[in-house]
Amino acid sequence: MSSNYDGFQGDLTQRDASRTQLFAGADFSQYKQQQGRPTSPFDRSSPNVDYSQATLSQLESQSDEQMNTMSQKINALKGLSIRMGDEIRGSNQTLDQLGNVFEQTSNRLKRTFKKMMVMAKSSRIPLKTWFIIFGVLSLLFFYVWIR
Repeated sequence: MSSNYDGFQGDLTQRDASRTQLFAGADFSQYKQQQGRPTSPFDRSSPNVDYSQATLSQLESQSDEQMNTMSQKINALKGLSIRMGDEIRGSNQTLDQLGNVFEQTSNRLKRTFKKMMVMAKSSRIPLKTWFIIFGVLSLLFFYVWIR
């Protein structure tokens, strides 16, 4: 079994000189340090960095202020989410009660319709006539309601 490196002479870590370089001739000096960019006080490349206790204390106090502000905002969001949860639970209870009322109303209408059907069968007036009477009365009530 032959290896891919049978004819290779030299170190395997050497790069083949005939390969092209991807970024050959590119000028990256403009990306090294941009002028006008704020530098960090902890950036070691800055020659005029002040590591005094006053500066570090000031940075720490600024950090504490920002942490306090962030904590207040998080507490406000927590309170808001708790109130939203309470509102959602209350809405769910209201919807359950409304569903129960609709179910009771539906059952009452079914019982009324069954009683009406029994009455229509026991009378000598056909069912179609009852529907016509009901339709005429509905139109009359609707006309009075619109005026």
